[in-house]
Amino acid sequence: MVELPGVDPSWSAYIDVPSTSGADAPGTSHRWHYLDNGLGAGADDEVTGTLLCVHGNPTWSYLWRSYLAAGRTAGWRVIAVDQLDMGYSDRTGAFRRLEHRITDLEDFVAAVGLAGPVVTVGHDWGGVVSLGYADRNRRDLAGVILTNTAIHQDPARPIPAPLRLALAPGVHGLGTRTSTAFLDVTLSLARPALERGVRRAFRDPYRTSAAREGIANFVSDIPADPSHPSFAALTAVAEGIRSLAVPVLMMWGPHDPIFSDPYLEDLARRLPAADIHRFEQAGHLVQEDADTASTAMEWLGIRSVGVPRPDRSGDSAPEDRPYTPLGRRITELAAGPEAGTTAVAEMAPAGTPRTLTWRELSDDVDAVAAGLTALGYGAGSRVSLLVPPGVDLTVLIYACLQIGAVIVVADAGLGARGLNRAVKGSAPDVVIGIERALLAARAFGWPGRRISAAPLPAAKKKALRVEASLNDLRAARPVAGAPRAAPAPDTDAAILFTSGSTGPAKGVVYTHRRLSAMRDAVESTLGLGPGASLVAGFAPFALLGPALGATSVTPAMDVTAPRTLTARALADAAAAIDATVVFASPAALRNVLATSADLPVAGREALERITLMLSAGAPIPVPL
Repeated sequence: MVELPGVDPSWSAYIDVPSTSGADAPGTSHRWHYLDNGLGAGADDEVTGTLLCVHGNPTWSYLWRSYLAAGRTAGWRVIAVDQLDMGYSDRTGAFRRLEHRITDLEDFVAAVGLAGPVVTVGHDWGGVVSLGYADRNRRDLAGVILTNTAIHQDPARPIPAPLRLALAPGVHGLGTRTSTAFLDVTLSLARPALERGVRRAFRDPYRTSAAREGIANFVSDIPADPSHPSFAALTAVAEGIRSLAVPVLMMWGPHDPIFSDPYLEDLARRLPAADIHRFEQAGHLVQEDADTASTAMEWLGIRSVGVPRPDRSGDSAPEDRPYTPLGRRITELAAGPEAGTTAVAEMAPAGTPRTLTWRELSDDVDAVAAGLTALGYGAGSRVSLLVPPGVDLTVLIYACLQIGAVIVVADAGLGARGLNRAVKGSAPDVVIGIERALLAARAFGWPGRRISAAPLPAAKKKALRVEASLNDLRAARPVAGAPRAAPAPDTDAAILFTSGSTGPAKGVVYTHRRLSAMRDAVESTLGLGPGASLVAGFAPFALLGPALGATSVTPAMDVTAPRTLTARALADAAAAIDATVVFASPAALRNVLATSADLPVAGREALERITLMLSAGAPIPVPL
């Protein structure tokens, strides 16, 4: 064994494991090599659980060296196996299919004596094997971590071009076994290129054609179509994981010519509660390209994976405190004496503003919620909303929250590249947007179905793959008297992306409880509630107006460019609802000052009625 940069020599271990996989004759044992950071061996070691790391083809346990080091600091034992016929484990002389490899991993775990909590960690075809193990061994399973892998091959879609080439009859043996071509090409996918010592370590177990037999067989076992012997085993795993009830983290390198975004989207549909972290500059060897180990350890802590829930009997923990769904105020005001008063207004550059009363807003939310439900969306569905702030966005937000769908809101101000990263990273089930957004969805290949904010001509609807419009959703009226179940407080409600001003825009996840707590904090701290009237010149604040029971108006401006808010537009919006509160960013306020000379007397009077000015989104200089 050559020197292994980043690996403590004490981590290397061997164990003889009896085989029960069916690939071997009864009574057969094989010697496995694995890396073990040894946490738990000391009397004073505090161990949360074990990460069971499974490599793919043509790597080996060396791929997980950063996890072994990070695990010692974070309190996790980390065991990374060399699958049989791979790395420094035995060459068995048997063709091992997917079903055998899942059983092989079970044999290894039994021999090592692992007990829960266990988190499986997988990459490439090791992701499939680890998921197969997780599906069949749920008693001790505490979580699942996946990196660039695939669990389902759509028969209507060809397998990735590099794998098709590796499977070609004239190429397969030569490229995978006779030569090191398949190994070299895989290692060349690292971004940036691997250091010489690291590259040498990855190549060392595969120096001879006999040592590369497992690489060749792994490629041969790719289920390219339903006739393949391993297709049934792959399908069983792909369907079985739909009912996994443990936390899941997917870390992805999008610059991957093998397991590209469609495979991530498929996994996100099968594991809709999964947390997804895209390392935008990374590729197939995401562990080499980015610090996925630190991200994994941080996630394990945030999700409290493997940590037993404390007994809080008699304790007033946050999850035990009163919780009121975000949209409850809309329903209450719609049924009370304020039902006919304005709830939301949307200013236009010219003409009268568009308004909804509390009763109309409640009815519209119910109708759109029913329409979304009729199309199959509900609890956990991710809905990317690419609609400008105003009446339609307000209705869509509260309709989604009502059915338990997770709203994904990313600002077009992020630019094409930033918006593309945000939408793809959130893996939505459906994109609801204006025509410009739907054009971007087609151009960038965003995941999910399509719903248009406005009706479109038939030809354009077909070209953009739009299946319905917002008006179509409204046409599906809710069933009268049907019970409306409030979403569970601690389920995800929204993914709201930051502005991107301090680096790549980040998706911040809010649960229903957190959104409601934010509403309560704003109400109690600022005195905003029923009877208040606010101008929402800062897009995120438009979310809270109806939740507070406050009448809110969106001024005539381009919300992606705050500097387009003029003094006249602000005054017109304030006058439309007799506003007493203004929320606007510093950039917007600068332009309000710059254009204030154009204000008529009525506009000045409208702004003089403002008693509370709120500003956020950037530092506010003293002169401003």
